[in-house]
Amino acid sequence: STPESRAQMGRKMEIPVPSRGLFSIVRDVLLFKGDCTICFYVFLVLYCAACCRYLRELQPNLKWFHAIPLVVLTSFGGGILVPITLGKPMVLHTNEAILPSMIAVWFVVNNVPGVLKLLQTRAGQLISNTGFEVFRYHVLANCSDLASKSLPPLSNGQLSVALTGPLLAGLLGGCGGAFMPLSNGLKAVEGKEIPWRIQSAAVMAVWHHLLMHDSAVRNSVSASVPFLADTDTIKCIGILFFAGLPVLQAVGLIPAGLLGPNQFTYGRKTKLA
Repeated sequence: STPESRAQMGRKMEIPVPSRGLFSIVRDVLLFKGDCTICFYVFLVLYCAACCRYLRELQPNLKWFHAIPLVVLTSFGGGILVPITLGKPMVLHTNEAILPSMIAVWFVVNNVPGVLKLLQTRAGQLISNTGFEVFRYHVLANCSDLASKSLPPLSNGQLSVALTGPLLAGLLGGCGGAFMPLSNGLKAVEGKEIPWRIQSAAVMAVWHHLLMHDSAVRNSVSASVPFLADTDTIKCIGILFFAGLPVLQAVGLIPAGLLGPNQFTYGRKTKLA
């Protein structure tokens, strides 16, 4: 072989192309990992868009100086309440992207022609609602993780982590905005049914805390279900639960209203019960 051909072979061998399975791609997108860290901002924008759309449908005549603080409180209530109760800085202080993103999205949704109507189409609802649920799980997970790291474990030795505090933190992380502003009190649960936002947060608070933070529980469960030994898989299942159930309800594969009425109902405008 000639020196030129050997050089070409060397160059080809220097640049291997690794194969990536479908799960690893989905995992990186949902968990903002690897080459998909930009997905954090994508899902943050979709989350903000769903919240701004809902507030506009619910209270269309609000002035901007009332609407922006209100949408921030109702969207990031869990990330505000949980750190404060744990003596930590709230999410608006620790993540510089949150507040500018919400303000920018609110301006676009309310002032750029066609954007609100696009979000109100079935496709627009599907995309923004899915983004909302994906990001909501991350808020729940972060609040649960923060409480687990901040609170001492149970003194009886049966669990290696605190129990009540992280469960409550996860619950508030997934639905704290439903109780904001605080002047709303318990209006979110005054109806005949507990809303999806609260019931689903309760289920996933238990799921995330016990499987992510208590190694004894995770080892016991993974002995029967081996793939649950992987923490990324645990988080992906939680995200798919949040994002997938409303879609399955919308297409009629599971009963509508499972785990309560959903404020982001596909195909029509709705208010919480």
